[in-house]
Amino acid sequence: MAIKRLKQADWADDIAEIQNSAGNPLFKTVELDWSRPKIWSKDMRVPDFDTEEPFLYALVRNHGNSMTKDHIEYIGLTKSPSTRFGNHKTAKAIVNKRGSVSFSYAPVDFIKGKNKIDRISRALEEIEHLLIWAVGNELENQKKMFTLPGLGVNGGNAWQIFNKGYRFSGRMPMEIVFPWMLVRPGRDLTLK
Repeated sequence: MAIKRLKQADWADDIAEIQNSAGNPLFKTVELDWSRPKIWSKDMRVPDFDTEEPFLYALVRNHGNSMTKDHIEYIGLTKSPSTRFGNHKTAKAIVNKRGSVSFSYAPVDFIKGKNKIDRISRALEEIEHLLIWAVGNELENQKKMFTLPGLGVNGGNAWQIFNKGYRFSGRMPMEIVFPWMLVRPGRDLTLK
């Protein structure tokens, strides 16, 4: 599909300048600091993480026949990490595949003040959905793959998401702006 004729809407020079009718910033800003992936071996019941705060996570798989490294297989969220992974069938199926599977997570760090999010659960859902769409269609996620972000019954917020920390060999976008859905990709280092 050619997108040569499309261009971004000229709303402002800076996302911070875009405000709603009450004068508050329209775009909610969030920074995700991804941890360095740790191996989640077949004999481990749950992956290794060191927080009980809500977080987003990615399962990364590398196997011998792959032409790329750090292949993101699944993106998810958890509001209660201590109970999430004991009965996660999709995650266990990925861990049981051939090759090594690693687990990376990003606690949600919302910028305080005017961008404060009152409903963390809904915010996590929206951010997860945007990450699924931005990373691509090779994921093993069952939900949120075939619906556009923000077009459900409850609508959605405008987001500016910064991905920091571990880079996933360029597979995770450095920044996502939605509803523009502009993605500034990282340098693609997936070739071994």
